[in-house]
This record gives sequence, C-alpha cells and structure tokens, in this order.
Amino acid sequence: MSSSSDPDPGLRFDVAEIEQADEIVEQRPPQETALGEGKAVGGKRRNLVTAVWALPGFVWLGFYMLAPLVFIVLVSFWTRTDFGYEKVWTTSNYTELFHDSTYWKNMRTSFVTSLIAVSACLVFGFPIAYFLALKVRTLRWQIALFIVALAPFWTSFLTRSIAWTYPLMGRQGALNQTLQKLGIVDEPVAALGFSPLSVRLALVQLYILFMITPLFFTLAQVDQAALEAARDLGGNWWRTFKEVIVPQAAPGAVIGSIFIFVLTMGDYGTVQVIGGGNVTSVGTVVNSKVGAIQYPQGAASAVLLVLVLMAGVFVITRFSKLREEL
Repeated sequence: MSSSSDPDPGLRFDVAEIEQADEIVEQRPPQETALGEGKAVGGKRRNLVTAVWALPGFVWLGFYMLAPLVFIVLVSFWTRTDFGYEKVWTTSNYTELFHDSTYWKNMRTSFVTSLIAVSACLVFGFPIAYFLALKVRTLRWQIALFIVALAPFWTSFLTRSIAWTYPLMGRQGALNQTLQKLGIVDEPVAALGFSPLSVRLALVQLYILFMITPLFFTLAQVDQAALEAARDLGGNWWRTFKEVIVPQAAPGAVIGSIFIFVLTMGDYGTVQVIGGGNVTSVGTVVNSKVGAIQYPQGAASAVLLVLVLMAGVFVITRFSKLREEL
C-alpha cells in the first residue's frame, strides 16, 4: 500500500511530452503560406500562358475587324473632294445625313424587313429544329437530316440569290406559273417580281439556317428527365412545351435573332439582285455613296448603321436576359 503522501499516478506527466506540446503550440505554420504562394504563382503562370495563346487571335481580330471600323469612323469626319477625300476634319457629313430623308426612310424600311425576317425565320425554323432535336431519336439521323438542311449553304451567297430570283420569282417565275395553273390567280402577281415581298422572302430563305442551327443545339440539350417529370405531374403537351422547352430554347432563339437582324439589316447584295433596282435599303444607300466616290458620306452612313445595329442587339439581349438564361 502506497503512502498517502505519494502523488497520484494519473497526475504524473513526462517532462519531454510537456516540452514537445509547448513546441507544437508555439510552432508557426510557414508551410501553408508557402503553399498558398505557390498556388498564386502557378495561377499567374497559367493566366500568362492563356494570354499568350489568345494573343494571335486578338491580333487577327484587331487587324481585320477593329482597324477597318476605326478607319471608317475617321473617314466619316474627313472632307469630301472630287477625287475622294482630304484629311480636313468636319462634321458636315453627319449634319447632311441627319437631314437626309431618303437615308432614314431606307433605314426604317430595312429595320422593318429585318424584323419580318427574324420573325419568319423563328416561326419556320423552330419546328424544324424541334423535329431534329426532340423527335429524331437516332444521332445518325439527326446529323444526316441536319446536313440536308445545310446543303443549300454549300453554294455561294450570290449563286443562291440568283437561283432564287430567276427560276422562282418574276412574272414568269415558277411561283406565278404554279399559282396560275392551280387557278388561284388569273394573271401573274406583280408582288412576286422585283418587289419588297420577293426580297423579304429571299432573305428568309437565305438566312433561316442561322436560326435553325442555334435552336437545334439548344433543343438537343433539353433535359429529357424534365420532360418526363412534367408529364408525370399531369402537364399536357402545350404546358410542357411552354414551361420546359421554350425557356431552355430561348438562348438559341436570341442568338439566331441577333445573327439574322445584323445580317439582314445591312444586306445590300440580295436587295440589288432580287430587287432588280426597284428596291432600296440602307445598305444600297451606303453602297451607292461609295460607288459615287463619296467616301466620307458613305462612311458616315455606315457608322450610323453600325450604331443602329448595336442598339438593336443591346435591346434584344437586354430584354431577353440572355446571360441569365445561359
């Protein structure tokens, strides 16, 4: 039996263990700081490598896209001469343009034509994209049918415009002849000749693929589980379409609308070929000024057109909330 003066064995501590515990408590964690610094250095290095990879692309875009745009803006402030222009700064080009009723009339007509083209491409393109993405179950058939839809775009833009004009349009074109043979009309429809209607029909046919393509890829990513869940919850086809499919397809529709709006707003080749000189647009106005060696006026007209395009794209993206949908 031990004496009562002996210390309790459970209270005995090893002096070495106590000293080791004190060292651990007082020890600083330099390794964590070094590790963080290493990550920061590694992140900066990766960012530098990414910047180096992206530099050629930025140089290419800057040279072929930004530089011409900057040059056009500069020319729009120069003074016109009989031989082109001279580098004398003036704002008279814009002053004359703001009072040019013909220019703004064509701007309004082009804007209406673009809205019609966007709406028609969405109405006719959405069912095609919907069928390819959600009704065709085999990937092989999806690709095959998409290539068929893409086939007309393997030819040049001018070739397709001419092919649309002479065999189909005109008083003796295929459309008028078909309408006459079916007994729908007795005489050729003049609106199917060199008219705004023929131009708008051609624009829809020429640019509809720019709507089908983004819609097809967004609809192909629709979650099938969400569709099945909507059906299990008692939703009919229309409710499922409105609540599930349309919100997920909206980004594709917005992207397609931007493409078609920008391309049709400044289009002048289609208007010249299919309009036959009877139809004008803001693009043909700019082209006529350049052809008449009125480079400063043509540049000012192009600058205002670009500003209208930027405003239109801003409105489309602002009200559609594209970034939130993506």
